[in-house]
Amino acid sequence: MKAPDPDAVFAALRGSDPDVMDRDELVDFVKKVASMKSWCESLNVRATRRQRHLAAEGRAESPKDLLAREGGQSGKEARAGDERERVCCALPNFEDALATGIVSAGHVDAIAGAIRNLDEPLTAEFLAQGHELLADAERMGVDLFERSCRDLARQLNAAAATTNDADELERQRQKSNVRRWTDKETGMRHTHLELDPVRDAQLWAAIDQHRRQARSKAGNGLTWEQLQVEAVLAAVTSGGDAVVQLHVLVDLATIRNGLHANSVCEFADGTPLPRSVVRQMACDAEIIPIVLAGDGRALDIGRGARLATEPQRQALRAMHRTCIHPDCEVPFDDCRIHHVVPWERGGSTELANLAPLCESRKHHHDVHEGGWRLTLTSDRVATWIRPDGITYWTGTTVDRAPRGAAPPRTELHAA
Repeated sequence: MKAPDPDAVFAALRGSDPDVMDRDELVDFVKKVASMKSWCESLNVRATRRQRHLAAEGRAESPKDLLAREGGQSGKEARAGDERERVCCALPNFEDALATGIVSAGHVDAIAGAIRNLDEPLTAEFLAQGHELLADAERMGVDLFERSCRDLARQLNAAAATTNDADELERQRQKSNVRRWTDKETGMRHTHLELDPVRDAQLWAAIDQHRRQARSKAGNGLTWEQLQVEAVLAAVTSGGDAVVQLHVLVDLATIRNGLHANSVCEFADGTPLPRSVVRQMACDAEIIPIVLAGDGRALDIGRGARLATEPQRQALRAMHRTCIHPDCEVPFDDCRIHHVVPWERGGSTELANLAPLCESRKHHHDVHEGGWRLTLTSDRVATWIRPDGITYWTGTTVDRAPRGAAPPRTELHAA
């Protein structure tokens, strides 16, 4: 692809007024901004590389120091820029794609994050898939591409592991910690808790249970943020007597034979889980099988109740990591189970009519009070229609696709 003419793009942006644009004009405007940002980031990559050469000769400071001091960046942003240049050195096709606006800096950063904790041989094996990675990046948003890169790194680690994967979980347990400090400006107290995936899931299962109980009380008047705080406090102070459920999703081939190219072995939010730990958990847990169709859809196990049953929620978890809005990453357990055809209008409480919609990003509100319309077919293809009647998005809502398989997506807008 020919690199964009930055002068032409800048001139178009400088002469634009987003305050008076309609939706389609804003789309074009945002795309131009993204193109200019990608081009500028490609220049930063080249500048970082040159700075690294000068620093090696003793004629300049390190690239991170330059980016932080002269580039007006935070230390975290400067480190990200430094890692971005290293990825582009290893994958020149991504540097070219960044300069032409095919990918964003976020795509490059997703690779940097995935290989950060890989050893040298595994990093080389990861980067050897550069052409496939670029093909994925071209058709995936940053969030989905980041997840795909994490999955690839996890698979490479699992294939090369010489110790039981439970040992890795034990290492994470040993590194778990709690830190507490006071913000001197605001006086607010901060508590930072770092946990291994299993104990984190146990904690948040308890929090989610208390949050659902608090949310069910009519007229509590709490915002979403306040509800979260109350749920955390209730979970911590309840004495640990409450019984909570952990939802683990694993395919039969993985639990029997080990990880494979399209393994699913994770908590409901997509957090990977060691296979051996799942096998241990299965020894002490009640197993609730959820049979999936070939395209990942859970079979209907609904009942005629007003609210979704727990088995239905489990089936929905098996299909959805997140809210079903196409641009939303809010985890399933932070969502409400929404009747696509409202109960009061004859909508039944069965899987074909149920879907998770978030509250924190207002997608549940958008459908109920915001004028948006949502439809869902029997094979779980959703259509989102804006309040002005324009179809915003049509595509599958099942997001547990194998690595490299982007969910089908169709965007339809007015001409």
